[in-house]
Amino acid sequence: MLKRIKYISRFASGLDATEVDTIGREATRKNEAVGITGILLTGGGFFFQILEGPAEAVDAVYEAITTDARHQDVLLLATQDGVRDRLFPDWAMKRVNLDDDATAHMETLRAILPVAFEQRRLLDELVGALERGVWHEFATRT
Repeated sequence: MLKRIKYISRFASGLDATEVDTIGREATRKNEAVGITGILLTGGGFFFQILEGPAEAVDAVYEAITTDARHQDVLLLATQDGVRDRLFPDWAMKRVNLDDDATAHMETLRAILPVAFEQRRLLDELVGALERGVWHEFATRT
């Protein structure tokens, strides 16, 4: 069984197209070595990535991403364990630069990335407020 994760993050300040290309090349090389496949969409200053493969390898790659200074505000969108079939069996890491593609469907994807990021950030804030409220309610009871 495999694991699949989906995350979104913002480019670190000053990250340019050459560095983003380097990230894509590094990901392809490293992923091939550990049996990970997936896709990396970039555009508008955001990364959106789907990784799939052995759970330990996916977890290690994701952990490295969360500590990579080229990523800011990494938000895990979804985790799927027990995946039987890969969505991207032939791509160690397919990179799609949405900023370089002027087609209409790419414009839609470019528009979705910042909205998805903001919605996830707001959800995390709401869950945090709920946790604090529950803690306060039960911690102050005698």
